[in-house]
Amino acid sequence: VVGVLVRTLDDASLFFYPVDEAVELRAELGEERFRVVGSPQPGLVEAVADGRTVVVFTLCVGEVLADVVHEGDPAELFRPGVPVVLQGTWRREDPPLLDALDRPAADGWHLQTDHMVVKHDNDYRAEGAELEPCGTAP
Repeated sequence: VVGVLVRTLDDASLFFYPVDEAVELRAELGEERFRVVGSPQPGLVEAVADGRTVVVFTLCVGEVLADVVHEGDPAELFRPGVPVVLQGTWRREDPPLLDALDRPAADGWHLQTDHMVVKHDNDYRAEGAELEPCGTAP
């Protein structure tokens, strides 16, 4: 019971950013865990990397892209274009299988995540706060 409580409190204290803000704050975030929201782009790649099952994809908000390596099973309704909330850390290296992505950020960084939730409503955003559609200039 104590372990569950500690895990819940740790999760509740994580900062939450749209992917464009997370990219802007990479240096400040360092190796801290945080939550990020964005829309997966077409071209998801499932593979085994370093002996673990991963999904490699690009997350976006507007014109801002971030490559992601998600370890473990993706959420049941995970698919391109449907906003997703991920939890993880920044890594300063290109993701594996970068060349297989349709439109990667390819900026020498990727998000390493291990928790994913697909959101089909706006209850995780402030009222009136919508994610900017991918591929739109700010």
